[in-house]
Amino acid sequence: MSEDGGFLPAPVILDASVLTEAVRGDAGVLDLILGYDVAGQPLLMPALAVVAASLDMRSDDAAATLRGLEQLENVSVAPVQGADQAVRLAAVISRTGLDPWDAHVAMVADAEVCSILTLDGRKWREHESDLDDRLHYVEISDPDDS
Repeated sequence: MSEDGGFLPAPVILDASVLTEAVRGDAGVLDLILGYDVAGQPLLMPALAVVAASLDMRSDDAAATLRGLEQLENVSVAPVQGADQAVRLAAVISRTGLDPWDAHVAMVADAEVCSILTLDGRKWREHESDLDDRLHYVEISDPDDS
């Protein structure tokens, strides 16, 4: 429940494709994330997806963007905590063949039973049935590609 007694919507997970475009300065993606935050939509940034975005764009501006996103009111970073989660992540990597950052996104989505926000629906379509519970995703289009 929220502070005003209303129910909070299920979190939405930002995958590496979304975070990568955010650090590249894609205005459409940044506006979408900011709009979700203003609307009170909980957003999760899996720590390994943050790593992927940071590897893609190695700059002070990219790091500042990621730190800024983390500071938004409705954004939380989902870490890999402890050996149990690390072993679970390894199992997701083994079952799906996803790279570690996407597997971390899948692991969080599976645990939290929430949707993945992505620019790459093809990848999630390919793996949506690989885990015990079906992965749900929302593919957004990059407004700059239109």
